[in-house]
Amino acid sequence: MGMNRKRPVTRADIAKAAAVSETIVSYVINGNRYVNSAKRQRVLDAIETMKYKPNHFARALKGKKSNHILFIADDIEGDYFGKLIREIDSIAYRSGYFVTLCADHDDDDFVQRIYSHFFDGIIIGSAKFPLQNIQRLVDAGLPLVLLEIRDYSKVNGVYGLINTGLYQGARECVKYLYDHGRKHLLYIDRIDEKGGASAIDDWRLKGFIDQLREFDLTLTDDNIITGCSSEQAIIESVRKIFSQSHFVPDGIVGRNDYSACIAMKAVKTIGLSVPNDVAIVGFDNSRLARFSSPALTSMEIRQKEIGTIIMNMLNSLIDERASFTGRIEQYLETKLVVREST
Repeated sequence: MGMNRKRPVTRADIAKAAAVSETIVSYVINGNRYVNSAKRQRVLDAIETMKYKPNHFARALKGKKSNHILFIADDIEGDYFGKLIREIDSIAYRSGYFVTLCADHDDDDFVQRIYSHFFDGIIIGSAKFPLQNIQRLVDAGLPLVLLEIRDYSKVNGVYGLINTGLYQGARECVKYLYDHGRKHLLYIDRIDEKGGASAIDDWRLKGFIDQLREFDLTLTDDNIITGCSSEQAIIESVRKIFSQSHFVPDGIVGRNDYSACIAMKAVKTIGLSVPNDVAIVGFDNSRLARFSSPALTSMEIRQKEIGTIIMNMLNSLIDERASFTGRIEQYLETKLVVREST
């Protein structure tokens, strides 16, 4: 006599029970499209009743944890995120979590891959991660904390936001140079392998621009070097700026210490002196700042405190998400560490 095996529940079965299409079922399971609350609840009820268990979603329905957190960054090689991930990992490990650091990937498949795995929480520290994809993650109910590298005011829903002081810090860099007699200022953006330029809502760039405007300083395309895909591209751009007669910088602000140090090298190859001819300020207060020659003045970001706040926010969102009605946020201040480059 043959064995009577029960047929596995399929998405088609869920769709029939919930009176929706299979596409709607997929949207709810993957969290990658908006579904109105009534249809979404019918799908969730059908999944629970019929014991449909796609790997990651079944665990979520049962309230289980993977003890796995994803950190998405746009610079996984830099000293800043390396130090920050160490702080987060030390706290997360004591709480039983593992943290995976992942570079931001600018393709349509990236968010879907995030959905295909089950993470208890997600941290995003990337200026390039599209706002619509962030909104998709929030709408899917994933515990999410954003490092406010850019303007996220258009993201709605329940999530954590940490303002690390980038905007005000950039303004302080400009103020410091201005107070020391530097009036022709140049901003050096980060390296982007694809040659992409930072958007105007990037807080460091916006802080630089807004402070120049407040001081009524010259502001043209010459004040900003962006869209460079390599160190050499930055060096060549800096040399080109300094070869002009109508705008010769006497102060430079780097988006990070790496960009500032590349600019320092370029200035030296021209035969100019740092800081006598050109004063240079970096951002992040990394090891590069301490060991460059001359040592680099840099804006310090409080990574240790950020790591603690991130984990506190994530734990709250993981365990008590239903108690929040909107985003939770915290603001930190930066501190300028003055060295020989200014």
